Amino acid sequence: MKNILYTIILSFSFSFSVFAEESIAWKIDNKYLTPKCFIYEWMSSDNFKEFYNRYVQDNKEWENWWNNIGLYFGNEIPLEDNFEASWGDDTLSLTRYLKDCTSSKPITEDEEEQLSYAVNEIKPKDSCKILAPNVNAKCLDIKIINVLQSFPAMSSVITSNIYGIFELTNKNKIILPLKMDYIIEETKEVKTSEEQAEISTINFEWIKKQKEITNTNQLVWEDKFIQLLEYNIPSISLYLGMSKRNKVPLLDNIQAVLGGPPDAIKYFNNRRYVVASACRAHSCPEKGLVFIDTKDKKIIGIIRHFFLNDLDSYSEDGNFLIFSKNHKTFNDIPKMFFEVVKEWGKERELSPKKVRFVGADNKIIDVTKGYGD
Repeated sequence: MKNILYTIILSFSFSFSVFAEESIAWKIDNKYLTPKCFIYEWMSSDNFKEFYNRYVQDNKEWENWWNNIGLYFGNEIPLEDNFEASWGDDTLSLTRYLKDCTSSKPITEDEEEQLSYAVNEIKPKDSCKILAPNVNAKCLDIKIINVLQSFPAMSSVITSNIYGIFELTNKNKIILPLKMDYIIEETKEVKTSEEQAEISTINFEWIKKQKEITNTNQLVWEDKFIQLLEYNIPSISLYLGMSKRNKVPLLDNIQAVLGGPPDAIKYFNNRRYVVASACRAHSCPEKGLVFIDTKDKKIIGIIRHFFLNDLDSYSEDGNFLIFSKNHKTFNDIPKMFFEVVKEWGKERELSPKKVRFVGADNKIIDVTKGYGD
């Protein structure tokens, strides 16, 4: 059920610690909430399955139930309830006591659990009373929290959840999850195709001439570069990763795989061609490369991945997805791109099992046979 929310583009942060260091801890009563305060879905989903099986009294849809979990506290879900997990090693509860998880110092990272959180600057549009109408306790605060889980040799996952802090009649303070996988609606100015083309022209010239930014990590934090990607790669949403998850825009996928350990930016043919590459933070087998032609004003990207939506089973060799909004067919891709990718793959010993292409029409085409020609 997890969603990698594209409205929160933090999953490509330089390292796990950067997310925590830049965060401001949630403070209440001169105490700071630590990551231990927050209910989140384990990678296996075993804890969520236990809660669902214990509290769901009818055939409620899994995602709908979790997305609106606050509606069931004080009704189907008793406050302060806890129980032994079916596997016998853990006691589970949807109620967390602040006395058990707060600190006198701001701590937003738990290195042992590879868990970190950040307070989202956007405020929930609904109150505790609306999100948790059956909770007979005083609501002290409510916030949207971005929770980051980092897995060795796998993708980092960020979810955005709403939590509420309540004071019980016995004065104990608790925190409850009110909405899981909350989608934050952001207003965004829509540019016309003519405006996008004009902005792209300026940014193509900028990336050709600029010399301050020297590696890909620096580049993914530059608005001009993100605009180039946004306006010149397909708008398709899909999932590319080490494990099967939900779909997000291709823009977010390429940002994620460019956000980890970086390579130096390369230039060819008197800086006509600009090449930026890197791998996903905490999951370096997932790699990405962007090829920019500053003369013809075209961009081609490639991602090494291990699943494409539900089309793939896991392959140690990985697969390639090549994409460009500026090229209608795979045959339109210039030879220079393949020369660059061949060298990039050779240096990293990449031998894709499958190769697919997404062009201007947003269709996924298998081009494995034509890739080596």
